[in-house]
Amino acid sequence: MIHVFFVPGMFGSTIEFVLKTFSQEYDSIDGIITPSGSMHSYRKELHLGKRKDILNDLKKIRPDSITTPIYPFRDMHLPEILNYFSPYLENSRSILVHADELRSAEFNILFQYHKCCIGENEGLGIFCGNNVHNIKNWNLDYQHWTDLKPWELREWFSLFYVEWTQEWIQSQYQVSDDFLKITNTEILYNTNSALLKIIDHCGLTLDGDISSFVTKWQLAQQYIVDEFDLLDHIVDSALNQTEFGWQPTNVIAEAIVQQRLRAHGYEIRCDGLNTFPTDSKTLYNLLEKC
Repeated sequence: MIHVFFVPGMFGSTIEFVLKTFSQEYDSIDGIITPSGSMHSYRKELHLGKRKDILNDLKKIRPDSITTPIYPFRDMHLPEILNYFSPYLENSRSILVHADELRSAEFNILFQYHKCCIGENEGLGIFCGNNVHNIKNWNLDYQHWTDLKPWELREWFSLFYVEWTQEWIQSQYQVSDDFLKITNTEILYNTNSALLKIIDHCGLTLDGDISSFVTKWQLAQQYIVDEFDLLDHIVDSALNQTEFGWQPTNVIAEAIVQQRLRAHGYEIRCDGLNTFPTDSKTLYNLLEKC
């Protein structure tokens, strides 16, 4: 059995596709790279994301199964998920895809936004849907994250995601040494060698031209890489007061900019700022020392 534990956005669908399509031991999958860059074009074999999935689907595992449980569930964290999987981990090949630092986690947030929120039309609920207790801190009358004004949503998420994503970073210390632990950024930037490492770890025999797939896959991810780099440019140009303009991004990208500025010791005067600036001068004039 092969088990791939990953956070949504951290390429679990890509890994299962590659393991089955580019190995002699499995039949290939009829899947394509979608316009968002995801591999959400096929049905994963055992993709578990809820407690009820664990209870219903673990019994379906076969000796040649590839499972792709996400972590955390909304109602279960990785250690508990691993406890349920423990009878199936012995003599299996297991992989953990994780972030190694906050920037890697921010990368994954952007992948979730573009591939899940937009590409799969899931909306921002994957980030906000389980946090009414926090949202009520903004306004006791708010009943749902959609009640937040754009500036409130941006501010809230910029404060929230640093702690929220720590589980993606700490997960590497919660699995046993027989797991292959690999970062999302290694898969993104060193795709060919990372996928070959995964195939080898799983004891499979490479079959087919993986390099051609890798080239197409990397090209499909480039727009998110470009956005990630743009956020650095926005922060640097504002702090250094160098002239720079950009096209509007999205509230999640804007929240990352806001958090990065905070990490440099600056807050944005954001009250009522429903439309985020698109030039460095305007953004700089909104900054104040923390």
